[in-house]
Amino acid sequence: MKPLLFSLFVLSIVFGASAQDRPAYFVQFKILKVNSELEAQNIDKKLKSKKGIISTRTDHITSTYFATLSAEAEYDFDQFESWFQKLGYEISCFNRGIHGNGGMRSPHELKNCEENNTNE
Repeated sequence: MKPLLFSLFVLSIVFGASAQDRPAYFVQFKILKVNSELEAQNIDKKLKSKKGIISTRTDHITSTYFATLSAEAEYDFDQFESWFQKLGYEISCFNRGIHGNGGMRSPHELKNCEENNTNE
């Protein structure tokens, strides 16, 4: 019986570690147009309640949005576009990547971005 318990223990470590090793990712994009800090705070409050969103930051000065998401949260451009439309905003210049691996755009680059693209 002991070898069976040991085998189950090893398997639980292997499978548990693989789920934890999946990296978090980020999304960032331009919002067409956040007028005040209060609006930005409202956006953050609404989006922070979504499952898998670890942190969220809306910048009203550059009208950009940034969030870190858990590996399990597989939100894409369409999901964010839908959420922001319900809040009365249009988004563009969507950028997504692995958190901590670079690939983030400068908020000033996003501020001047006009194209409606995804970078997944």
